[in-house]
Amino acid sequence: MPDTNQSRWELAQNYEKNWWGNYAGNVDWYKEFAKTILESTKPYLQINRETAILEIGSGPMGAIAFLESDNKHAIEPLEDYFSTRKEWASLRDPRVKYKKGRGEELPYNKEYFDLIILDNVLDHCEDPATVLSEMNRVLKNNGIIFFRQNLYHWWGKRMRRMMEVFLIDKGHPFTFRKNELLDYFKKLSWQVELFEESSYFKTWQKGLISFSLKGLIKAVLLITNNRTMFILKKKR
Repeated sequence: MPDTNQSRWELAQNYEKNWWGNYAGNVDWYKEFAKTILESTKPYLQINRETAILEIGSGPMGAIAFLESDNKHAIEPLEDYFSTRKEWASLRDPRVKYKKGRGEELPYNKEYFDLIILDNVLDHCEDPATVLSEMNRVLKNNGIIFFRQNLYHWWGKRMRRMMEVFLIDKGHPFTFRKNELLDYFKKLSWQVELFEESSYFKTWQKGLISFSLKGLIKAVLLITNNRTMFILKKKR
């Protein structure tokens, strides 16, 4: 796993805060995200009112707001900011216990959760390895992880390393390849129950025909991500 850097993480958090501050859309897509979680985890976990669920990096409300459980927890570094925005706070499910905090220091008991949600959060963290270890600590044996992460091929990661030198992408301190994550999952005894991907080619093609300068540049330089989803089970 990559090295840690607190100042770099703080820069990423400022970027994230500014991004949300300029966000003009609604957050209805969280409902669709919740449906994806339900459909993907259904063969491995039946979510009910007693299911203990944690969403790490939940943003203004998280998909967790639309999951039917009375034991829901969300942790977010920018919680102080999100909780003051009335347009988002009013949409939150009062059953969710929102806390300010980081994935590196989860304020929960060992083996407490049945389900943990991590949606494109790991590349924003200060110490990804510690986040995964903390998830392992608070997840029950045979517990489930819904894990989504944009991954890169070897060339894409190499180019993003060069971009990191000049802080071109301030919001994402880390870049991952699939084999790196699989190695770490294996160390933690996490079993891959389901894996889905969008494919690098489709993302590259979309960027190539994009009307945005950013999308076109990424396509031309082959800085192409693969949108992936893992359903993981803790087997220990």
